[in-house]
Amino acid sequence: MKKIFLAVAIMLSAFLIPAGVAAADENSSAQMMETIETILYGESSKGGLIERLSTAEEALFGRSLPGTVAERHTAILNFLDIGTEDQPSMLFKLGVAEWIVGKKINATQPAMPRLEALEMNLNGEIQHGKPIAMRVESILATLVTEPVTFRVVRLPKDVPLKLRFLDELSPAKSKAGDSVRVELTDDLVVDDCLVAPAGSFLLTEVREVKKPGRFGVPGEVRLNFNGLKPLGPQRPAVTVGAVSQKAIEEARKLGDKGEGTLISAGAASIAGAVILGPVGLISGIFIRGNSIRIPEGSITYVQTAEDTDVSAYPLPESLRMNIKGSIQGARDSETLQKENTNYDPDRDLIIKRDADVFNRGTRQQPAAGADESVELPPEQPVR
Repeated sequence: MKKIFLAVAIMLSAFLIPAGVAAADENSSAQMMETIETILYGESSKGGLIERLSTAEEALFGRSLPGTVAERHTAILNFLDIGTEDQPSMLFKLGVAEWIVGKKINATQPAMPRLEALEMNLNGEIQHGKPIAMRVESILATLVTEPVTFRVVRLPKDVPLKLRFLDELSPAKSKAGDSVRVELTDDLVVDDCLVAPAGSFLLTEVREVKKPGRFGVPGEVRLNFNGLKPLGPQRPAVTVGAVSQKAIEEARKLGDKGEGTLISAGAASIAGAVILGPVGLISGIFIRGNSIRIPEGSITYVQTAEDTDVSAYPLPESLRMNIKGSIQGARDSETLQKENTNYDPDRDLIIKRDADVFNRGTRQQPAAGADESVELPPEQPVR
């Protein structure tokens, strides 16, 4: 326990803003406080700003932080969601712990219920009264021998991402500005580093809704995809295009539509609705039909829009079998099945040259004589 307390003290010092360094504008303090409470509990609380700040600090660290109100807010947000050059954020570490235990994360939930679920799973009780920072470190000490760190890797353009809708969509129920919960179905891994575990969510909102009109005028729902939320603080942009459409076509051939239907980025008739690809939208989809109901659990695909440097978890050798795949080409799916009887190629999305995707035990075949080894950029410096 003393080692954990010392580790938390050293870690916390990295997030504090040195004297003389500019922090966020005082005018944004109320907004920052709301963001902190939403990350932790899912909603903001009532009361004075200073009282709420002290309550959050006591819950997280067991004491108040030094500095101005704006500096203290900034330090907490860095600790929770941004991290530093040397330390990943608490959400990063919480996601790693969830993935180790359950093979996916619960990114659409606030941090506290996620932490409490882990404690119940591992210890059989919730560690009430102890600082949250110490509780997270205690869980990680139970799961892994080495500290959880990060490495910056290059996430390539045009990697297909398989998504599941967690909310129903329809012109009757949806309205402009609604957030839509959409999660990544498979682990996203680059160079033996976990970028985004299954359960990571895609920031998605309803841009526009038009209800069906008279004389057969169809209704419309336009969605904006505002980026993937991986373990790190970066938000890789996504789009729909030829790569995601090809993945959808392959999924259709295999009958893979999740628990609902398969939403296509190209023109296709599905359950009486016409699904059309981006009409003036680089990062969304356009759904049209007289009687649309996209059920909860429906599947679609998008693709990464550009090369992006992202913070990822370097997987220890002991955890690499959780991925059930390899991007070095040294071990193919057949080898992995022999090594691990729990191998399930349907769960994980592994980046390979030409954005190959393992899908239900099959993957896109390279051209005859092609080299299947993966060429990834060299490790990027941590910034």
